[in-house]
Amino acid sequence: MRKSILLTIAVFFFLQVPAQKKDTTTFHSPLKATIYSAVIPGAGQVYNHQAWKIPIIYGGLGALGYFVYDNNRIYKEYLNNWIWLTDNDSGTNVNLKYFGYSAAALHNGFSAFRQYRDQCAIGFILVYAANIMDANVYAHLYNFNVDDISLRFSPVYDMGAKCFTPGLKFKYSF
Repeated sequence: MRKSILLTIAVFFFLQVPAQKKDTTTFHSPLKATIYSAVIPGAGQVYNHQAWKIPIIYGGLGALGYFVYDNNRIYKEYLNNWIWLTDNDSGTNVNLKYFGYSAAALHNGFSAFRQYRDQCAIGFILVYAANIMDANVYAHLYNFNVDDISLRFSPVYDMGAKCFTPGLKFKYSF
């Protein structure tokens, strides 16, 4: 009898029955998503289960990277031909592609392509930063439930004061 009472007390003592349901949502780390995207573009999106964004990220980075490379190549061609034209040395040969161009035209060319290259490099950096910010923001909102939020709008017609007044009604609920 004594053993059964001790066994019953031991079972109730070691058996933990929670009074409330356990939270089954998993912790989703925004820091981890941010670091993943900073190290490898698109890795934070994979961590956030948004792999469909990877082609957009790599498409933007690839296109802008190509334009940086190509504009830099053309910039160097214009710059080298401008230097060869203005160095007052008859021994240097100008690229036949640019033969007949004036020094001002070559200067305008390399100035324009330097600007294009710099703008594409800034675009590359902005796409890379947008990739990191997207991973961070979505990781913060990963467990956010948006099912109970709604915004509806409908047309409204006011026939008061002897005139017809169209309008728009917004109705939101949380």
